[in-house]
Amino acid sequence: MKFTQHSLFTQLFRSPRRPVLAALGVLMLGTGVVAFGVSPNTPDAAQSPVRQVKDLFSPSIVVPDLVPSTTEFLLHQSQLTRRGDTLQALLKRLGVEDQEAQTFLANDATSRLMFAGSHGKLASVSRTAEGRLERLSVSWGDAVERRVSRLVVDRQAGGYNARLEQPVPRRLVQFGSLTVRSSFYAATDEAGIPDEIASQTVEAFSGDLDFRRDLQKGARVGLVYEAFELDGETLFTGQLLGAEIKSGGDTHQAMWFQTPGKAGEFVSLDGSSQQRTYLASPLVFSRVTSSYGPRIHPVYGGQKAHKGTDYGAPAGTPIRTVADGVVTFSGRQGGYGNYVVIKHPDKNATAYAHLGRIAVRMGQRVKQGETIGTVGSTGTATGPNLHFEYLVRGVRTNPSRITSNSSTSTNALANVPEFKDEAKAIREQLALANSVVLASAQ
Repeated sequence: MKFTQHSLFTQLFRSPRRPVLAALGVLMLGTGVVAFGVSPNTPDAAQSPVRQVKDLFSPSIVVPDLVPSTTEFLLHQSQLTRRGDTLQALLKRLGVEDQEAQTFLANDATSRLMFAGSHGKLASVSRTAEGRLERLSVSWGDAVERRVSRLVVDRQAGGYNARLEQPVPRRLVQFGSLTVRSSFYAATDEAGIPDEIASQTVEAFSGDLDFRRDLQKGARVGLVYEAFELDGETLFTGQLLGAEIKSGGDTHQAMWFQTPGKAGEFVSLDGSSQQRTYLASPLVFSRVTSSYGPRIHPVYGGQKAHKGTDYGAPAGTPIRTVADGVVTFSGRQGGYGNYVVIKHPDKNATAYAHLGRIAVRMGQRVKQGETIGTVGSTGTATGPNLHFEYLVRGVRTNPSRITSNSSTSTNALANVPEFKDEAKAIREQLALANSVVLASAQ
């Protein structure tokens, strides 16, 4: 039996499997393929028996009763206490509007500790959206005693309860790095270095550097220091552990070391003491307004020998003695105004003029770094300044010679195992500190 192409196509579409076979046929005809086969053993789906499957299920879905939650949503907020703060002002900043809580805090002796001493305490509250106080926590630290105190006030069934806790803070070692663009203090502010650490840095190098005169623009400083935190908040800083200053071609390094049973001190990383006979400057921060040597007198005019160094500083700036000694003069003296002279163990002396206030008396023994008065403009002066003199065997000598003449007391630390270990650790930490992104103070 012969089929034409047209009759074959017609048979395909009449077959029970015509939808599939029709598509296949069209495809094959379109590609020029006309020979194909269908397996005779394939069952015909149209002849397959139909079965109905039934399954029983429960149409009811258990829905729990929706009971309104009795848990109240609390808001958490923190603020630092401010100078001159009142209880009402602090609670308002914390979003607390609770007369019962305010009355309790005002009359409770323990609660009043939050305003005792210095400001800057961290106050945190948990309160309702309406302002009702549920919990108050106020934390503060004592850097000298390295102690943390925390006032906790909780709402209870019968009202409020206050207690004072002394949790143990966590000690951290922190790193800082900065570049001096205008002044050391401006750079530390820009880098977020605490003032206490900045002051200790000045102390560590006070025998080597005048931080106003000797730090060149672009000087780099790396610092390693302690910080103490509680509940994720830094409450105070502790000891400066190590410092490195690179200024010009000079590098200065120092670390804090304490021999068991003795007072700690700053030493160099090779084991020599940073303590010098004389400090580099009688002021922590200042600027030299007139150096030793010939100059035009600022009041009388004309050239005249200037036998000291003048430091410009705001009135009231503390003046420190640059070395141990005994006060041999304290009082008013002509154009010097308020005037102090201190004789030192090496028989040399230093003199301080134009003081606003004198804080020592004749015959008093003073220790290096002790405040002897404040900057003023008494006597013949055009403004607040300190006139500083260095007398070698009674002869007024250039004060810049103090640093070069200052001897270094050496402790035999270089071979002490504990010192060697600490010095190695500080070197590594200073390397990390210097890898911190440098901050620039404009």
